[in-house]
Amino acid sequence: MKPFHPTFGRAPWPDGLRALQVYALPDLPPGSALHTLLADLRKALAGFPVVPVPDERAHITLDMVTSGPADSFTDAEHRDLAEELRVSVAGIGPLRLQAGSPIAYRTGVRLDLHPDGELAALQHRVRAAVHRVFGPDSTAYPLGVLHTTVAYAAADTDTDELAQAVHRVRPGHAPFTVRRIIVNEVFWQSVPVPGTALPGRRICWDTLATIRLDG
Repeated sequence: MKPFHPTFGRAPWPDGLRALQVYALPDLPPGSALHTLLADLRKALAGFPVVPVPDERAHITLDMVTSGPADSFTDAEHRDLAEELRVSVAGIGPLRLQAGSPIAYRTGVRLDLHPDGELAALQHRVRAAVHRVFGPDSTAYPLGVLHTTVAYAAADTDTDELAQAVHRVRPGHAPFTVRRIIVNEVFWQSVPVPGTALPGRRICWDTLATIRLDG
């Protein structure tokens, strides 16, 4: 595993930049299966050079506007995007998914999501809405297999050892529901890896609009 470096679309993310993004947010009530799984994974990752994602920052990235930084867009464009998203996702309703198994990958740990057909359809509706507001060249963010990230790597580490640690977390799956998406300004904070002075990165954002999938 190698240190995580965020990307703005397909390019390195400049220091201090805020990006306009659209996220799906999981329901995470205390005591829920996903809440418990995330807490158990954070315990399993203690001692590894990673920065865990706190519950309040659990998310599924649907799209990123890469034609400019967030501060290059107007409040009117933010409102237009939120309205286009409301129209685009109307009638979808809550999405019921399962998170897991946890996967140790090149720069962190993520949870696979399934069944993900409706989630992928939601993502394509979001992209169409973004293009209607900002144009077809506004999204260099590559669409891939949807997931939620559990931790971002801060240094080289043995991926096999970490994979074994997260595989031992039981149960390794959790059902959850997505009822809302958000438009937000995303930025990164430099933070120490828990229990060390090793520098890492924590994802942060300011929410601009919330769009309910359940009306």
